[in-house]
Amino acid sequence: MISCKVKDSIKGSYTTSLDNLAEELYVPLLSGAKYYQRVSAYFSIKALSLYSIGLDRLAANGGQVQFILSKDISESDFDEMKKGYKYRDVLNKVSYIEKKKLKLNESLKSNLGDLAYMIANNQANIKIAFLRNHKGIFHDKFGLITDENDATVFFTGSANESIGGLRDNYESLSVDTSWDSGENGRQRILQNKERFSKLWNGVEREIITIRIDSLIYQNIKQYKNFAHSGVKEMNSKLMSSDEVTDSDKDIFKLEFIDNSDRIIFKDLTKDNISQRDRRLRMEGNLGEYCDDKSYVLKSDLVYQDIQTVIDLINERLKRLNKRNNRIIQFVIDPRIIDMISKEKYSIKAYKTQGMVLKDTTDSRYDDEFIHFSNIVQSEVVRKFKSLHLKAAFYEYMMQRAANFSVPGSGKTAMILGVFAYLNRDKIQSEEKINRILVISPINAFQSWKREFKSVFGNHSEKKRLVCIDTQDLNFDGDIRRNWNKSNLVLVNYESLEKYMDQLKDLINSDTMLVFDEVHRIKNPIGKRALQALELSKNAKSKFVLTGTPLPNSYIDIYNFLHILYGNEYESFFGWSTSDLKKPNYFEVQDINKKIAPFFWRTNKTQLQVPPADPDIFLVKKPSLNQSELAESIWSNEKSSLAIFIRLIQVSTNPELLKNKIDYSNMGFDNDIDMISKEDFYQEIDVPSKKEKLVKTYSDFDLSNIDSPKFDAGIELVKKLVMENKKILIWGIFVGTLEKINNQLKEIGIKSYIVYGATKHEDRKGLIDEFLDVNSEVNVLISNPQTLGESVSLHKSVHDAVYFEYNFNLTFMLQSRDRIHRLGLPPNQHTRYYYLQTKNESNSLGFIDGQIYNKLKEKEARMEESIDGDVLKPEISDDYLNTVRDLINSERKRMKL
Repeated sequence: MISCKVKDSIKGSYTTSLDNLAEELYVPLLSGAKYYQRVSAYFSIKALSLYSIGLDRLAANGGQVQFILSKDISESDFDEMKKGYKYRDVLNKVSYIEKKKLKLNESLKSNLGDLAYMIANNQANIKIAFLRNHKGIFHDKFGLITDENDATVFFTGSANESIGGLRDNYESLSVDTSWDSGENGRQRILQNKERFSKLWNGVEREIITIRIDSLIYQNIKQYKNFAHSGVKEMNSKLMSSDEVTDSDKDIFKLEFIDNSDRIIFKDLTKDNISQRDRRLRMEGNLGEYCDDKSYVLKSDLVYQDIQTVIDLINERLKRLNKRNNRIIQFVIDPRIIDMISKEKYSIKAYKTQGMVLKDTTDSRYDDEFIHFSNIVQSEVVRKFKSLHLKAAFYEYMMQRAANFSVPGSGKTAMILGVFAYLNRDKIQSEEKINRILVISPINAFQSWKREFKSVFGNHSEKKRLVCIDTQDLNFDGDIRRNWNKSNLVLVNYESLEKYMDQLKDLINSDTMLVFDEVHRIKNPIGKRALQALELSKNAKSKFVLTGTPLPNSYIDIYNFLHILYGNEYESFFGWSTSDLKKPNYFEVQDINKKIAPFFWRTNKTQLQVPPADPDIFLVKKPSLNQSELAESIWSNEKSSLAIFIRLIQVSTNPELLKNKIDYSNMGFDNDIDMISKEDFYQEIDVPSKKEKLVKTYSDFDLSNIDSPKFDAGIELVKKLVMENKKILIWGIFVGTLEKINNQLKEIGIKSYIVYGATKHEDRKGLIDEFLDVNSEVNVLISNPQTLGESVSLHKSVHDAVYFEYNFNLTFMLQSRDRIHRLGLPPNQHTRYYYLQTKNESNSLGFIDGQIYNKLKEKEARMEESIDGDVLKPEISDDYLNTVRDLINSERKRMKL
């Protein structure tokens, strides 16, 4: 850390005529620092020799150096920096043990300069700043030196990071310190820390920064002297070091079209030479990558295609220049280079890596896994299980992957393991992740916050939670305000559209993007899918999580693969939605072969979660009035879907037939189930052959029709409460939830309801009170569409009673997993009670049993497939077709 002696010696201003900047300012501060962040318009590696002692000590402290420089650097300095990155790539492929054995660090230090050596060892990074509008030059100059206790020195002035700036010229610096400056000084430090972060991450307006190893010197040279004061705009004039003028320019350009993400090739040579070249003209090789009859590149090109275009143009230029004895320059927009560098890792490389990581017999990553595990365990309070560490290591190595582990397996913890590694102090700056942005259901918010505190310490032992909760009552809607301070940002799917503009501006490489319960955006043409795809473009690390990946068909993988791999989807996977809808046997083999490396799955057996008890059934005969009402439903309703819904209602709560069928009560979501409100009501109103009328609903006293199944359920809950158990009750319809609550109150049992209308800020309090062992609240009543996801109740609740259920397997599985998940002791019983009204064999009647049986078939099919590392849809038809099949089979049984 920076010593008190050094702190006392720091002055408020320095000039080169009176002060030795290197010895009096740089060396003392750097010797105790962990971070040196410098922005300089002009730079020379030779200047570092003036304070090399300070750099050595900073490196010994495990420190990091970040330089943001303008284009004005020499080719020799550029080559030295590139050499450091070249050796870094070599070192990254060598295990930690081998590095020590071969003494590679000592060898490198003797062969590289100070800066290149620090780059090679992940302790220094260099970025070049370009102006987005190509006007003027990047002429900023300031620095920040910070120690491990966040003591910070900010300096600014005329001095550059060069021999002249530090010694030979007349220069001055003004200095603020975090320990001695007034409020204005401390504010300047905070503002400039934020400014440096924005510059580094490329989110400062009008500035783009590119890491130097993604550039070639010719690119920098071409942009070097573009637009000093009084020079025309870059787009109309380009100057090289030879001062090319408008009248004699010979240039090819590859650049973005203004206000667009489309790329255009421009031939600005005097004789329009590309039109005569067999490779560059529209009929030649270049035309294959362009829209018809224009030099605008196709919108669906992946970065490999764009690199091919660049290589093609470079190759032809060499030939044209040599053949015609001329110098045609090729100017590439730096934003294109930045885009390619962000996507430089081929999906094919990730495929190979994913296969190796999932192969338990392959040991090539063993050393890296041990290194990763040791660091993660040192960064957390709650230590990870081996299975969680393996999953986290897989996610870290893949950077973009799906986690299909079963609900309750610890998918959140696995992500936090990755974050623990990437957010630690000693990681190289370009790899560091500062925050996790989670898009999830509202119910998951508390789970993420609770798990974060559990992993890193509830009292900030390792990492203090700084959360932006967009559903918090005190949140003002401005995500930008606290973005740089945050380490967890929570946005629910329903609010995503509201915050899209802010998030698109903020997301960059230091933000990990997580879509939790990603099955909520499975409709390929749904609004959420489009928003998710747009949001994922700028994130380097992105993950999708769900325990139920294929509830309907292979079409469910379409969105999450696009979220993870963007344009690369077409070049590697290439399936259309129609391809995925009903693939044949051979196509299924191809789908699974291609997708296998890109998802992780941990099941409950691997986690040693004790199996739940066999399901328990309470089957009751219907009352006479119920049977008559069921017959009326079969006779009066016009559609299979209407019959299906009414039979579920009459089985438990006949009074619901007073009301019209409501789309919102079924928990459908067009983005998830691909059943829109319009489709739903169209299905309800579809004409069908009308049966002979018996009675209409108005002929019944619906408020007083008994449901023996309902009464048995209340008695069961009463019995379980008397055994001092906490009970979770599941239903579908709000009217049923309220009826259960009222019945329990009448017999002296205190219960709470949590459903869609329950305010977000109230839910946590209701659930916490229910879980409190000293609370009088013994029963929690809900429906799966509200509480089926991301709520853990297993530590206090081991009995669940199902009054109503439908064909939604995702809801069923997730509701069951609220009380059956990782963390249960080996001998713990978990019991599920299913209430059913018996279907008489000689009459049209009830369908509870058929619904349950269909759900269990789908569940067995899903578990068999995904536990075997093969993805299969849980059902071949959609929800509505399944309903039609069930109702039609009943009609056939009764010969209607």
